[in-house]
Amino acid sequence: MKLYLAGPEVFLDDAREIGRRKVALCARFGFTGLYPLDGDPLLDAAAGAASRAIFAANLALMRSADALVANLTPFRGISADPGTAFEVGFAFALGKPVAAYSNLPGELKHRARSVIGPAGGEGQPASLLADGLHVEDFGHFDNLMLAEALAASRLPVIQAPAPAADPFRDLMLFEQVLALLAEARSAGRLGTPDFPSHPEPAADARGEETFHG
Repeated sequence: MKLYLAGPEVFLDDAREIGRRKVALCARFGFTGLYPLDGDPLLDAAAGAASRAIFAANLALMRSADALVANLTPFRGISADPGTAFEVGFAFALGKPVAAYSNLPGELKHRARSVIGPAGGEGQPASLLADGLHVEDFGHFDNLMLAEALAASRLPVIQAPAPAADPFRDLMLFEQVLALLAEARSAGRLGTPDFPSHPEPAADARGEETFHG
């Protein structure tokens, strides 16, 4: 079974080494890891890496995968890397299941209030922030579109109970997700006609493993 490994690790200076570690962990659990940098030049236009070529290569990798594992650790802000968020949506649209993890605990609303601050002033709703925009309050780790797509996949979603010291290199939760996926495969809940699928999330849809922390 092939797993597309989505996440902002591709922007690390040692991205290829992190990719090798992730692929090796996949192999340990009997999966084939597809890391986005595989076979591609560095992300530098001067080195001949056109963004359109990278985009096409990553779409092809996702189409060839059986499932996607996403690192949704907040990246350069309060939310997941936008490229990774796109890949989660693309996999969902293809009917491929998505598992995920985040090396930072907490809900989106809490991070937003901490970074942006509340609107202040008497009578203002708690959802209104200092930038004049509201933040959603559904108890999710990130935007509801990501959270509901993951819940519909019914695959492991794990959130760290405490911030990781090196969140984009720490692979402990990644390994935990792989172990849970291997268990699901052994139990016949992965790679069967009923999996992958992406049913419409019900109002009370929840994943088998929910974010905690």
